[in-house]
Amino acid sequence: MNSLRRRLSVTLALVLLAAGALLAASLQDFPRRLVEDYVLSRLHHDADLLYVRLIDAAAAAPGQPIDPARMGGVGPVYELPLSGHYFVIRRGGQIIRSRSLWDEDIPIPELGKAVELVQRGQGPAGQALLIFASQFPGVGGALPVTLVVAEDVTSIDAAIADFRLKTFIALALALGLLLILQRRVLVQGLAPLDEAVAACRRLEQGEATAIDATAPAEVQPMLDAVSRLAHHHTQRITRIRHAVGSLSHALKTPLAVLSQAADELAGCDPALAALLHRQLEAMRGTVERELHRARLSGGGPVGASFDVRSQLAGLIDVLQRLHAGRAIAIELDAPEAGLPVDREDMLELFGNLLDNACKWASARVRVCVAPGGADGRLAFCVEDDGPGVPDALLGQLGQAGVRSDESRPGHGLGLAIVSDIVAQYGGTLRFGRSADLGGLRVEVSLPLAGGGAG
Repeated sequence: MNSLRRRLSVTLALVLLAAGALLAASLQDFPRRLVEDYVLSRLHHDADLLYVRLIDAAAAAPGQPIDPARMGGVGPVYELPLSGHYFVIRRGGQIIRSRSLWDEDIPIPELGKAVELVQRGQGPAGQALLIFASQFPGVGGALPVTLVVAEDVTSIDAAIADFRLKTFIALALALGLLLILQRRVLVQGLAPLDEAVAACRRLEQGEATAIDATAPAEVQPMLDAVSRLAHHHTQRITRIRHAVGSLSHALKTPLAVLSQAADELAGCDPALAALLHRQLEAMRGTVERELHRARLSGGGPVGASFDVRSQLAGLIDVLQRLHAGRAIAIELDAPEAGLPVDREDMLELFGNLLDNACKWASARVRVCVAPGGADGRLAFCVEDDGPGVPDALLGQLGQAGVRSDESRPGHGLGLAIVSDIVAQYGGTLRFGRSADLGGLRVEVSLPLAGGGAG
């Protein structure tokens, strides 16, 4: 699923991780350079001091090997054995070592054309040394002097490693906290969208809906639009149903007048009077059915969900009274369940199918509803024991004005209305012959996620 929340979370997480990785990489080298530069500044100073002492010793005995005792003190750390501070001086073939080396030695690097050289090396007792080597001009015309000064940085390396570890842990905790905070900000910022989705689902199920959530400026206009849409939808459906109710009531008086007129014609034209009575009874039955359906839906909110068994039982009761003269038995096999589809649409759908089945049935009509809406759909079938429909006409059923028998009452609109409702819900409608009853079998499948407006 292409989730905006997930995409934003992943993008921000990658940005934070990249920034953390760059920071961690910079911290790997920066502390070591900072400390080594500080230690090297001291080694430079000690090398300069040793060269000055060397010049003084050479001046005291010109042309002779330098006596280390004549160099004077260069610091007590170079006198203590294995103190971690060492020097080696090479002047021609003479090598002078600090007393701190004791019986150990440190290598003298080959400088070549370089004047100075900095490197790491192994010292006495396994110490890690930072070594500074420099070449100075010869004293009194003698060969050049190579000075090597070294300092033990083992404890410094350990401190740097500890600093890196603690910094990495702190950085990881900070990044984790930032990821949690940005995720929370995203969830809270986009939470009103979940409320909008829930409101749309309540609207599909016919429940009263209102969106009171306060959202960020980028989301609030959409919430306001959904709220206005829900309000207009409710108003429109209410107006339509009031109009249907008003029309049904308004037709009762003209029907009564026409029925009286038909009675008056019975004496002079019985055939015409009988025709008028049949048509008036059909119209009256339609009006009564619509009024009964209005009463069924009057107790709940507009577009309330469809309570399958109880509301189909009420509809069947009306149809059996309407066709009482023919003793049609309507069998109902339906679960006790409320489905998230518009109640008025379902009453219209089932009403037209059952009314059509009753018109053609000899004695039995059966309606079967799949329990619980299998696979997220409302699936049901209506079948009768009538003569059925020729195979040549099955493909035309559901089209307005198409009737399989012109001798039967009706205008061919019932199945056309059924076809329209099924198409509105994005469902499927199939006509065939009932294997059990022998008459017409109508199969309908509707998705429960969507819903019509009624």
